[in-house]
Amino acid sequence: MELLERESSLGELNEALKEAASGNGRIALISGEAGIGKTTLLEQFIQPQPQRALWGVCDALFTPRPLGPLHDIARQAKGELATLLQGEITRSAIFSACLDELQAPTILVFEDIHWADEATLDLLKFLGRRMARTRSLLIVTYRDDALGGQHPLRLLLGDLARSDAVHRLVLEPLSITAVYQLVGEQDIDAESLHQQTSGNPFFVTEVLAEGGSGIPDTVRDAVLARAARLSLSGRAVLNATAVIGQRIELWLLQEVVQAEVTAVDESLTLGILLAQNDTFAFRHELARQIILDEIPPHQHVFLHQAVLDALKASPIAQKDAARLAHHAEAANDEDAILTYAPVAAKEAAALNMYRTAASLYALALPFADGLPLNEQIDLNEKYAVAAQSDGDPKRAASLAAYRRAAKLARAANIPLREGLNLAREAGILSWIGEYAESDCIMDSALAILEPLAPNRGLVDAYRTLAMRYLSDGVVETAVSYAEKGYQMALSMEQERVITTAYQVMGLCWLPLDHQEGCEHLEKCLIMALDINQVWTVVPVYINLTLTYIDVYQLEKAARLLHDGLLYAAENDVDVLTIMLQPWQAMHHLFQGRWKEGVATVNALLQQTNLRHVTSNPALAAKGRLLARMGDTENAQAVLDESIEQTLKFGNQQRMGLYYCARAEAAWLANDVEGVLTSTDAFFETAVQNRQCGFAAELAYWRWRVGESVETFDWMHQPFVLEINGNWQAAAAAWGELGCPYEQARALAEGDKDAQKAALITFEQLGARPMAERVRQKLRDAGVQIIPRGPRTTTKENPFSLTNRQLEILTLLSENLTNAQIAARLHISPKTVDHHVSAVLAKLQVSSRTEAAEIGRQYLSN
Repeated sequence: MELLERESSLGELNEALKEAASGNGRIALISGEAGIGKTTLLEQFIQPQPQRALWGVCDALFTPRPLGPLHDIARQAKGELATLLQGEITRSAIFSACLDELQAPTILVFEDIHWADEATLDLLKFLGRRMARTRSLLIVTYRDDALGGQHPLRLLLGDLARSDAVHRLVLEPLSITAVYQLVGEQDIDAESLHQQTSGNPFFVTEVLAEGGSGIPDTVRDAVLARAARLSLSGRAVLNATAVIGQRIELWLLQEVVQAEVTAVDESLTLGILLAQNDTFAFRHELARQIILDEIPPHQHVFLHQAVLDALKASPIAQKDAARLAHHAEAANDEDAILTYAPVAAKEAAALNMYRTAASLYALALPFADGLPLNEQIDLNEKYAVAAQSDGDPKRAASLAAYRRAAKLARAANIPLREGLNLAREAGILSWIGEYAESDCIMDSALAILEPLAPNRGLVDAYRTLAMRYLSDGVVETAVSYAEKGYQMALSMEQERVITTAYQVMGLCWLPLDHQEGCEHLEKCLIMALDINQVWTVVPVYINLTLTYIDVYQLEKAARLLHDGLLYAAENDVDVLTIMLQPWQAMHHLFQGRWKEGVATVNALLQQTNLRHVTSNPALAAKGRLLARMGDTENAQAVLDESIEQTLKFGNQQRMGLYYCARAEAAWLANDVEGVLTSTDAFFETAVQNRQCGFAAELAYWRWRVGESVETFDWMHQPFVLEINGNWQAAAAAWGELGCPYEQARALAEGDKDAQKAALITFEQLGARPMAERVRQKLRDAGVQIIPRGPRTTTKENPFSLTNRQLEILTLLSENLTNAQIAARLHISPKTVDHHVSAVLAKLQVSSRTEAAEIGRQYLSN
């Protein structure tokens, strides 16, 4: 059939291929509804090209085989990639081998990725980020009408959309003109055909292939009418091919139906099937689904069993556990399900495909009663871990599986396994707030495990107890359990157990000795990175970053943000990127980089798949920014939402983040009652848990509205210095930490010169509420000339000076010496000397006098 109205798409593909051949690898994303002609377009594009073409197809299996299309590609490439896929090799090695295939000019096709497994999507993300450095063209096709709002493919598309290497091709339905052209001389009403098919090429060609025997109401009628022209043996072959899947091996088809060549040729001749090297495929997956639906239930089971038996007998095919599990499920073959589903689940878990692993383990569990008790325990434990790793929001599935495993271990008289599963059950109950039941079960676990020490279950139990006591504010007891768990892990000499226990010890030490807790977490991070223990690296990066930001140690936080985001990019750990971004925005806020903070927050909140653990701190950052810029009404609404969501879903120990922000917003809005309400909500908890940053700031806001507050030596000192009336020391401390807004807020409590310096900073930042407060203070004090700080727009800052350099220029215009400027800004004279040199260089002048004159002209305008 002639290919119509695809000239522009072919042209763009040819242009992308030309760019790739010049050394700038390209990606083509081809989308459209089912039957729009994506495969046909690719066949016409690839056929005349001299480059090697490798083609992989994603199968519509119940549980897709991990990296299924890559197995197709490996067979065609016939190189190292095929060898690696047959062995027990890490995913990173397989991904790198696939990338190596693209160093020579290649057209690499991944078709129908709306059916892709998690590992294939990760592979495409990996390749997508590196394609520009190849000489190849990666082509990806998918149905845009098959993507719901939460479809995992949307994350990949969002990731690829940021690349300059991407060409997007959206295939549109045929116009009425094209349908007329296809109809030609046939006695078919082209307008009616176009109307009833909406110009879908598959619908149109199916009808035309019937020779004008009528326009079907649905595509099902078209497909079944074509299939009805097959002989009995031809229909038997078609039914078998539909059951086998999207990729049909000739040997497998012969095993299932002892098919004659002529019977296969019937479907090829009618265009239902396509020949692809040594395999066949349906021209359209829609047709396969329609044929599947027409097979009677008993034949359906029989055919799946036949496919399963043939695959089991093949030395090569029997290694594809996911495919075998798919057919075993459809055939209701319990023994085969028990044999292959756990193997496929293990393979999926090894590739971090925990959702797939959990579904495969769940497939096997109902048939496990006849297995030996130790195998039943294994199955339940592995299912629980997979479900927990996938998120399992309420932990219900994991909890039930641990309970079953503990009961089975008791029946099998395996106390270590019983205690381990009881400890993990207690941990989940504690996590969801069922403390009474958790305590009861934990007591049972300890009674079993402690006499058998050391063991992994006891390490898990001590970890749970440590975190439980930490959340209750009983810090010394939390540290005691954390250290017991860590020492036991050391005695077991298992690296991954040690790093997990060490992380908990660091978290528990934070409220007791903040510096020591951070040192433990820093060491834990190094250990976890050394063994690439991803799911310890991720939480430690997050916990350390937010811990440093909580106490305004911005330099350390900047290092962790940089290293963490780099680690996430290099290892394709997107969850770490997403989890660090709100803290990057908070970091920008405290550094005075408000425009960057707003941009980061807004971009983050536009993502549709955020969990509350990410969106809530992003809202807190946004609320603070809005409040400081003067939009107090919207700030309060944003902060109220963040508090509501955190109370419902989040970590209650982190509530101080939101109450501190809301107290500040209330104070800026002159809402004394709002300040007291916000501080009352968490101040005692923050003190009890020795949260040095939250406790100090909440005390500060209470002091700001006239309340008397008690401070402690473990509280964050810049706040305490202000409360005690030492604004000079507070300003110097904030300056050393690199927090210009907080420094200016302290200076605003000082003398007139300090207030003038504060006003300059507030105006540069765009902090309208604080700028107006300080300006009013100066007026009340009788100051006649109140400086207006330089603004930050390009037009009004023609010399591209930084905020600090603008401050220096303003003070130079008052003919102040370096020592006087240092005193005014509460920084060292040496630091002022560096800033003055930078200002002179940017102004392209050689003397302070010339700079001062430019500054006065600038300020007068």
